[in-house]
Amino acid sequence: MKTNSIQEKKYSGISNPSGAVALNDNLFIVADDEDNVLRIYDRNVLDKPLQSIKLSAVFKGEIEDGEDLEIDLESAAEIGRTVFWIGSHSSSRTGEYREARHRILAVNIKLGAKDKYSVTAVGIIYKTLIADLQDDSRFNEYHFGKAKKTQAKALGGLSIEGLASTPDNGLLIGFRNPLGGGDVEKGRLEKGKALIVKLKNPFEVIHGLKAKFADPIVLDLDGFGIREITRRKKHKYLVVAGPYHENIATEDHKKEAGKLYKWSSKSGKLNELKRFDLDGYNIEAALFYPGNDDCVQLLSDDGTLEGANGFRSLTLTL
Repeated sequence: MKTNSIQEKKYSGISNPSGAVALNDNLFIVADDEDNVLRIYDRNVLDKPLQSIKLSAVFKGEIEDGEDLEIDLESAAEIGRTVFWIGSHSSSRTGEYREARHRILAVNIKLGAKDKYSVTAVGIIYKTLIADLQDDSRFNEYHFGKAKKTQAKALGGLSIEGLASTPDNGLLIGFRNPLGGGDVEKGRLEKGKALIVKLKNPFEVIHGLKAKFADPIVLDLDGFGIREITRRKKHKYLVVAGPYHENIATEDHKKEAGKLYKWSSKSGKLNELKRFDLDGYNIEAALFYPGNDDCVQLLSDDGTLEGANGFRSLTLTL
């Protein structure tokens, strides 16, 4: 616990939570970026998940389990009763192209018999986001053709970590990397600006139609990229920001703590929430429960911690 404004819990079962949405006032469903499984937790039960759903069973023949086949699920967003999930679209640690990570998929999640949830596929998997962005000259400065073959946390690499709905049933896709602008100093990009891509027609692309994008949205997050973006209400969002790079302390650079921002997609107003100290956490998921847009639950990817056997959750009042 870092401040009096933050309540910390620890859940067991997985260590790498990477995207989540609330199912009701008490339950949330979360992805782990190390496998293709969705897990349902009770926010008040700090034990293993109540239920696990393999996406390979939901998208039979389209999603497979095994080495190098993980989607690297990073974020989720709900539009109506449909939940969209996005893969990182990143390369491997050595810069090799990973086709399985180029995924935006949608599911319906319904409560069935014996308090078990059923998950069913909606449409088909959208696999050509980066290719479509390459074909759109408005995004030329991000060099997506090169980025998709560059290590995710390297300068000019590719990593998607945020997804949020819009009031007009679109999706905002938040990029950790690449950033725009800035200057390279001592091997790192400084003062770069984070990119958000609005996909205007998510329901159409999962039914095979061509993607439609709005103009690029750039946010000045003090040189950070987007680690998560979540809609609070209407045009108001919570943005989790963090370094685009590996964030390891070196002789030239110190390790940096993540930051939280409030952002209005309508006015463009962006405010850092400086009263919350995220030092020591690696926040990759954020969710609001129904009817409570002033209280957010943040999930920390603790997979790199020694002896990790679970993940920490921070609940804070904005």
